[in-house]
Amino acid sequence: MSEVEIPKVGRITVDTVVDCSGMVCPRPQLEVKKAAIHLKSGEVAEVILTNPASAETVPRILQNTECILLGYIKEQGTFKLYFRKK
Repeated sequence: MSEVEIPKVGRITVDTVVDCSGMVCPRPQLEVKKAAIHLKSGEVAEVILTNPASAETVPRILQNTECILLGYIKEQGTFKLYFRKK
């Protein structure tokens, strides 16, 4: 577990990391969906993406799960998305 500061959200504890660096569609979406299924209620996942197209589609994948997007951070070509299971 690690803590991270998300703009406009605050400090959160990350329970699991889904590293999709270097992956192209649809692999990141499948990995995120799998992680969302295995999270327990209240747990937070961090998704690391390097593909801009995946960074756009992953939030839509979360709409079909019991998870909510908390926010994201973009740094030097890497996107980090954070979501919590309801």
